[in-house]
Amino acid sequence: MGLNLLEVIEHQLPSFFNNFDPRAAAANFPSSVQAYLAGQTIALAASPCSTPVLATLLGYVATSTDPVVGGSLLLTYTTGYVAPLIPAASFARALQSLLSFRKGSTQCFYRIMTRGALLLGGRLYTFLDRLFPAATMGM
Repeated sequence: MGLNLLEVIEHQLPSFFNNFDPRAAAANFPSSVQAYLAGQTIALAASPCSTPVLATLLGYVATSTDPVVGGSLLLTYTTGYVAPLIPAASFARALQSLLSFRKGSTQCFYRIMTRGALLLGGRLYTFLDRLFPAATMGM
């Protein structure tokens, strides 16, 4: 993969959705449905991390006898869970402009060289570590 990014070896990977544009498909939905689907996607991605904590918290709140303590614990959890999303939502316009800038520089020499060099460097380090394990111990 590193040699492909450095354009030493040309290898075309299969692409099944060449003509599919998700933004054009999403434009057919109302904005409320788009927001709901985006929230469902984020929830699906975050649920493996948040479900064990939430299940433990709900179990504790269910066995506690004080509803004020239970409600404050759930409120604290919710506030901490949503806090990183507030700055992201606030800077959504700036993110859109950064993404539009990125779109024009996808074939940038620096980007290709950096990714290819990092992949090859990591692979070379792993290979040398296997050959000479004592030499890389001190790194």
